[in-house]
Amino acid sequence: MSSIVRLEGCLLSKTLKNQPESLVFQNPITFSLFQSEKWAIVGDSYRSKFLQALQGSFFALPHPRARTYPLRLKKPDMRIELLHFVNNGSFGHGATNSSGGFTHLSSRYEFFKDREVDELVADFVANISYNSQHQKDPRLLDEILEKVGLKGFEQKYITTLSNGQFRRARIAKSLYGKPDLLMIEDPFLGLDPVAKKTVSSVLEHTAAPTTVCLGLKLEDEIPQWIEKVAVVDHTGIIESGNRADLVDTLNSLRSAHREQQQQMKSQLEAKVYHPHEQSSERSETPLLEMSDVNVVYRGKPALKNLNWVVRDGEKWHIRGRNGSGKTTLLSLITLDHPQAWNKHIKMNGVPRATGKTNYFDTNKQIGFTSPEIHAIFPKHLTVEEAISTGYQTGSYIPPKTTPEQKAKIARYLENVGLLQYKDTKFEDLSVSSQKMVLLLRAMINQPKILILDESLSAMSNEDIIKGKSLIDQWKGCVLVIGHVANEVPKCDKFIDLNGASEGIYTIGEVEN
Repeated sequence: MSSIVRLEGCLLSKTLKNQPESLVFQNPITFSLFQSEKWAIVGDSYRSKFLQALQGSFFALPHPRARTYPLRLKKPDMRIELLHFVNNGSFGHGATNSSGGFTHLSSRYEFFKDREVDELVADFVANISYNSQHQKDPRLLDEILEKVGLKGFEQKYITTLSNGQFRRARIAKSLYGKPDLLMIEDPFLGLDPVAKKTVSSVLEHTAAPTTVCLGLKLEDEIPQWIEKVAVVDHTGIIESGNRADLVDTLNSLRSAHREQQQQMKSQLEAKVYHPHEQSSERSETPLLEMSDVNVVYRGKPALKNLNWVVRDGEKWHIRGRNGSGKTTLLSLITLDHPQAWNKHIKMNGVPRATGKTNYFDTNKQIGFTSPEIHAIFPKHLTVEEAISTGYQTGSYIPPKTTPEQKAKIARYLENVGLLQYKDTKFEDLSVSSQKMVLLLRAMINQPKILILDESLSAMSNEDIIKGKSLIDQWKGCVLVIGHVANEVPKCDKFIDLNGASEGIYTIGEVEN
């Protein structure tokens, strides 16, 4: 088999100059990828940079031939694709990377769709744009949708998919294009165990000669079908070779990593605190009550006969597979769902009713962060401006803040080590820091209910510890969605929505 990418003594630089401050990795890199191989690139944030380097990002030094693509000599139309799932991607046209396209909770539940701005799943996967003259390959499309567990979703709009379903659609889109090299960073991010197994199986059985390369954290489980592993850090490649030959090395690195994380956790938990006092007084009236709530979408139930009571100070883990109704449940609380105006839903003891329930008054009591918000959040705002939008409801336009509000923002930023980035643009932060800023934004106005939809996913280990510490100290009500145990803060109760569309759900106490 031909090599796809070859790096020989290659220094990777952000500029054409070989200067220490511009180098991506400290050391030269020698590395090759061949057709049909199955690789895992393991490490911290530098795994992402390594994948980008394989794609062709950064300058190759000391000369362009230090990085070559030999297969291109035989196949001029060679395709390399790199998928990032750092913020769940985006919906709609342009949804081919982590920042393109658009999305919002309410868009999932609109009954009218504009084909010029939304797409059917089949069109999205086959890369058929509105009024396109290109033809689909029905056999290939059916085969791929069957593999990723989206058979039967062909005529659904892409915005109606859950976050996990949309990730699978993104992978299906890539496979439909038959890339020579498919690289995916954090391929299982936000997937429930069943979906994770499905995606892993699809990637395992990707037809030769496509090469599959996964970017994984050191603590992530490496799928059994991965043949080769490269461990990277800021210096470059630490170890590389057959997976079977690196078992002891990986175990040693993981052990050292766990010890380092535990030390960091102890240090950070002693430092991170809430910079303002929250009232410890608890209302006897439930914050939220749902009594025999039914949600139907185009004749199909999404939630059936749901009964749920949430009280002040409780911390709930909302569980369920991708597409089980978790986001639908949140949209009922935030009034993003058309069926949220429902007398069977009470907030602070008051039944929801059209004409009596106000979207803005309701959401003044709610702090919210989610993949959808991350996808559409204005990237040009400074960090201070971004957090300040949490002081108002339903707008991403920074308000005029008081000296006291500015001081509170500064205290929060100092608390998580981001004060020096106060005037930095949101888009210039790392993804982990962006997620932290959105968490602070959700908290800044001291809401009664804090809704955290995968709020800690794609964060660095250090930021996860900081975020958990902030949430653990939060005295108000918290509702959490998260599939990875390490990314779920402490909760005392759970609601499991598997089967909720048929009236089957489970409520219980969390065993810590």
